[in-house]
Amino acid sequence: MYILFRTAAVLLLLNILVGKLHGIRWLAVKIPSDVEWQKTNCSKVHGFIGGQYKICRRSLPIMRYISEAAEMTKKECKSQLQNRRWNCTTISQAPSFYNDLKRGTKESAFVYALSSAAVVYSVTQACSIGRLKENCGCGRTPKTKLKNKDWLWGGCSDNIAYGVRFSKKFTDAVEKKRMDGQEPAAASRALMNIQNNEAGRTAVRDKLATICRCHGVSGSCQKKTCFRRLSEFKDVATLLKKKYDNIITVVSKTNCRQNHYLKAKRGKKYNSRDLIALDASPNYCKVSRGTYGTVGRECNPSTTGKGSCPYMCCGRGHRTFTRVVEERCECEYVWCCYVRCKKCKRTITVSTCQ
Repeated sequence: MYILFRTAAVLLLLNILVGKLHGIRWLAVKIPSDVEWQKTNCSKVHGFIGGQYKICRRSLPIMRYISEAAEMTKKECKSQLQNRRWNCTTISQAPSFYNDLKRGTKESAFVYALSSAAVVYSVTQACSIGRLKENCGCGRTPKTKLKNKDWLWGGCSDNIAYGVRFSKKFTDAVEKKRMDGQEPAAASRALMNIQNNEAGRTAVRDKLATICRCHGVSGSCQKKTCFRRLSEFKDVATLLKKKYDNIITVVSKTNCRQNHYLKAKRGKKYNSRDLIALDASPNYCKVSRGTYGTVGRECNPSTTGKGSCPYMCCGRGHRTFTRVVEERCECEYVWCCYVRCKKCKRTITVSTCQ
């Protein structure tokens, strides 16, 4: 009886450490990004646990940009993977995820990286437009040399260093709590999440653009002043999707000091830019606790590869039918000051998976 009780207790602890402490539970935030936060908003209802709860209460002016980051993550995740069998729809289940995001899958890796990148991006952008004046200002002058000796660093570069620091503190807070325990499964998953969080932050850095402006008499461009700016977040997400497509599978190891670490299978090494996964993904063709399946998903019967009917429908076949849609048409600007449109009906052909 004692052995059974002890086994049950261990399993319960593992469930708490591995299944409950999701570093992306904060994607459950429902407060719009244009609303100022109060301390009462920092509740578990919005997915905050442990260190994230404390950060929320101490950093209220920044939390609206956490809301914005959650919106960006969900929107861009679905956009990037709209033609895949797994199309990120289960992200809407936050904070109670399915197995696709609850386990150490490549899909989980992508969402962790994307959400970490979104926090960097949103907070950095808020710094740049002066909405967080008490917290941050312009970024430091880059140390790298410009291509031309007449070009100079100047202006106000985006303060990505501040955005990265805040993202690291916020998104890694839950993982540090997991690392405090001695359970290998929890520690390994924490290491995986920390790696993918860092890959997301690195992607924002890698996509920084250098913008230069001319100076001189009559625009002669005798001198150029350059500064660093964020690229579009879509560019960051596209880079991370490439990492997702080239995910590196890792296994958990323990050294002689009982320290946990992750090692890539087949001896392939990974760096701070790579996404890593511990577990195989569920079968996204069928409805399960890990996926909504692909029945009813739209597909393209005239192409091959991602988004095509053979790929999307997993060999079950598809059906094609026509649908009448109503949309705005023949719009005209009316003085002053609105646009008046008619409603037109159009017949379209749609293919969906059986």
